[in-house]
Amino acid sequence: MSNKSYVYINGKFVPSEQAKVSVWDRGFLYGDGFFTTIRAENGRIFFLKEHLERLRNSCEEFGIKFPSKLYDLSLFKELIRLNGLTKSCAAIRITITRGVKSELGLPYSEQPTYVVFTRKYHPPVDAYKNGWKLISFKLPISSPICLHKSLNYLYNLWARHYAIENGCDEAILIGVDGYVKETSVGTILLQKDGIWFTPNTDFILPSITLKILSKIWSDKGIKINKIKTKLEDLFSADQVWVLNSLIGIVPVKSIDGHDIGKKERWKFAEKCRKWLWQKYFV
Repeated sequence: MSNKSYVYINGKFVPSEQAKVSVWDRGFLYGDGFFTTIRAENGRIFFLKEHLERLRNSCEEFGIKFPSKLYDLSLFKELIRLNGLTKSCAAIRITITRGVKSELGLPYSEQPTYVVFTRKYHPPVDAYKNGWKLISFKLPISSPICLHKSLNYLYNLWARHYAIENGCDEAILIGVDGYVKETSVGTILLQKDGIWFTPNTDFILPSITLKILSKIWSDKGIKINKIKTKLEDLFSADQVWVLNSLIGIVPVKSIDGHDIGKKERWKFAEKCRKWLWQKYFV
């Protein structure tokens, strides 16, 4: 296998250096499009159906025809093979844009631009062991766009950059109403007084990892509630987790300098990560 990498663009496998998107593409010009990132390991692809469903829903709501070729499982398997990742952990990213459209507004797109690429992914083993330090970040918007994983990702990047600049690993987004929303890359799940819940708030991305974990826990008699959550609720939680389709589950060590729970409770996070990667793959 050569070191040449390949991407899948508009229905064709091409070497990465030959992949081209028009400078007039609406994704490039306006961030007019959506994306999702999926975990694969040893050729197994996790939560693919759920990722495609969320991506399709976003495209349909904003007038972008969803490419039917993305339903072909062999596409993803072949891309993994071409890039020599069949025995590795990998990240697969799907990007869909409105393509080249000169009209104003959100004109319906019959011919979107779509790109799939994969790269080697190194799970954050240190984070699983030592936890993440989080910092709160006040999000100056509350928009329905946040229900979608759009290419307008600057707020999330801004929040993550703020965390890094302040010596932390990740940022918790606080809405304009003062309630906890999510983190810049994932969903918040916490346990307090023996009850598991996730913030109940408007305009956050529907979490695929939370959906899968809810199914697993339901079979085991564990319920996840939705409760409006203040930052102070996190400070006094027994444990707080960040959920994400790539990382799985990362326990939180501290938030704004407040230590969270006890480290011995993190063993359950490790067990749940194993449950996530045991069943829901193709």
